[in-house]
Amino acid sequence: MKKYYLLPCTFHYSKEAEDNIKNGRALPLAGGKISFSDCKIISNNSVNNNIFIDATKPETWNNSGINKNSVEILINKLSRKPHDFMGLNKNNFHIIGVVNISPDSFSSVNKKIVAKEAIEKSIQLYQEGASIIDIGGESTRPGAIRIDPEEEQRRIIPVIKELSKQKILVSCDTRNTSTMGKAIDVGARIINDISALSDKNSAQVIHENGVGVILMHMKGNPSNMQDSPQYENVLYEILTFLENRKNYANSKGIPNEKILVDPGIGFGKTEEHNIKIFKNLSMLHNLKCNIAIGASRKSLIGRITKTPNQEERLPGSLSLALVAMMQGVQFFRVHDVKETIQALNIWKKLYNE
Repeated sequence: MKKYYLLPCTFHYSKEAEDNIKNGRALPLAGGKISFSDCKIISNNSVNNNIFIDATKPETWNNSGINKNSVEILINKLSRKPHDFMGLNKNNFHIIGVVNISPDSFSSVNKKIVAKEAIEKSIQLYQEGASIIDIGGESTRPGAIRIDPEEEQRRIIPVIKELSKQKILVSCDTRNTSTMGKAIDVGARIINDISALSDKNSAQVIHENGVGVILMHMKGNPSNMQDSPQYENVLYEILTFLENRKNYANSKGIPNEKILVDPGIGFGKTEEHNIKIFKNLSMLHNLKCNIAIGASRKSLIGRITKTPNQEERLPGSLSLALVAMMQGVQFFRVHDVKETIQALNIWKKLYNE
């Protein structure tokens, strides 16, 4: 069965975007202040993948090879604003501050973070402007070996409990249902699941507790995901995977307003795949959910810029955040909160007000 998505492109910003939307020359991207006037077809049919259509001229849609009514439905998905995620999408962007309590994380390289230090770091990131603090206890870097859920819980539960007491919105980065349940019990309101609800009963736990979830695409698992990952069509495969997982979540009672979708930069992707995804992040608006992106300090930046030390990758991290924001991404999972907020606020002032 042929399946199609539309990739919004030809973006406009600031007064130009406002004028184009008002005069019918463009449409709002995800109901926001960025506009788009063209679309490219994404499908599993190579014949269609280089076809562009004018988003505002229905009379040209029959030339796309897709039913005109289907094109209209797809364009409406791209132009309508998604529901607020956990009540947070009132502004143009939100920062998810990363605190990993594992010996080899980017925020604790070559040292072990104890609960007290993790709590202090989390409070610092929250005070710097993070809307969400994402607490993880298991390394998911390439080659990482899965740890026992009991050890994961020993690392993170005291931290989540203390942060929740201080009214900080906490996300728990875990793929284990048992850890999800214990984290929710002590106050976590979001589950960041790199396995996209693959663990048994995880969707049920999330639904029954009314919490949010981040669904991420990953090919394989951390221990083997970078062992020569291959795709026939990386954009199409990521879209279909995330749409299937989102639909699964919906079927278990989790509504779109409690879902973020994340393409999983660096999780089972080569440098070529990651770059292609970043150039086409706007494709994720097909899913009618808010979008999260996590590229902070990742090896993609290191390879491009020849900076093996993660601490030297802040400029690259900010560049990727800006590229994402220019395509309507709203949630940014980062290690460097205040720096990212400053960069995004400058872009917002210049191009999106």
